Amino acid sequence: MIREEPEKPIVVGIGLMARDGRYLIRQRPPGSAMAGVWEFPGGKCEPGETPEQATVRECHEETGLATIAGRLRRRLVHRYPHAWVELFYFDCTTADPAAEPRPETGFRWVEVQELLTLTFPGANEPILEELSNEAGRTTDPT
Repeated sequence: MIREEPEKPIVVGIGLMARDGRYLIRQRPPGSAMAGVWEFPGGKCEPGETPEQATVRECHEETGLATIAGRLRRRLVHRYPHAWVELFYFDCTTADPAAEPRPETGFRWVEVQELLTLTFPGANEPILEELSNEAGRTTDPT
């Protein structure tokens, strides 16, 4: 009798690349899952790779920027119709504070307030709310 392994979520590292109150995002390309929605850089863990290592690697591969992963902001599990994922969101910066993503990547810096007007995958809702709340605290003069 062949026994199947229990289903496990796909482990993904995501970089919340911040600079001057802005975050690095792009629209998912045509032909990809959830094409047209916006995303933060990141991707699946390779075998033997930690979520933090995957975040640094994927951010560099996707943007061309040398990335420094900071604290783990949040871990969550989410089930999409096409995939079950375990997401690790890391606060990140670029190794060179003035570096820009390669133009062909489609990544751009966006203010937190603009993030809230864009469509992201559903799992990002708690992160977007958290970033918005933090931005409101830093700009509120009271």
